[in-house]
Amino acid sequence: MGLQDSRLLIAGTISAVNNAITGQAVAATNATVLSAYSVDLDSVSNGGVGHDMGEGAPLYLKWTMQAAPTGGTSIQFNVVAAGSADLSTTTPTVLASSAAIPVANLTLGSWGYVQVPPQIGSTGLEYLGASFTCAGAVTGAVVVGEFVLNIDDPKKYYASGFQVY
Repeated sequence: MGLQDSRLLIAGTISAVNNAITGQAVAATNATVLSAYSVDLDSVSNGGVGHDMGEGAPLYLKWTMQAAPTGGTSIQFNVVAAGSADLSTTTPTVLASSAAIPVANLTLGSWGYVQVPPQIGSTGLEYLGASFTCAGAVTGAVVVGEFVLNIDDPKKYYASGFQVY
């Protein structure tokens, strides 16, 4: 697992007490749920706090299921940009999407990635976030969403019992 950056965690929160990550509830009927947080890309208007993202290295939205959805047909994971921090003042622009993933495949611990296109700045939108498009009446889903630079494979195992010289 890569380094956790609380400023790049857009769906979920990190506990100040024990650093545990609690995901964001995703429940909707044939609708889209926006990520609770976004990343401010404008360093000038935000006192130098903005992020220069997407230029020079691949960037990904990583999603992990902390609780499996019940009901519904599928969830689609989207990278979005918008003109407001809560992503809702203007209709978010979808920059990239996963396929619609059947709820039967979204079990506890399942995960995936959506690559963020490198031309984020050309949208003219200040905030980068995610949305979760629910088909059918999806309830009970809990998702952790974060922007990362690397794809890690937690299911990759290496042989044991050898030495490196």
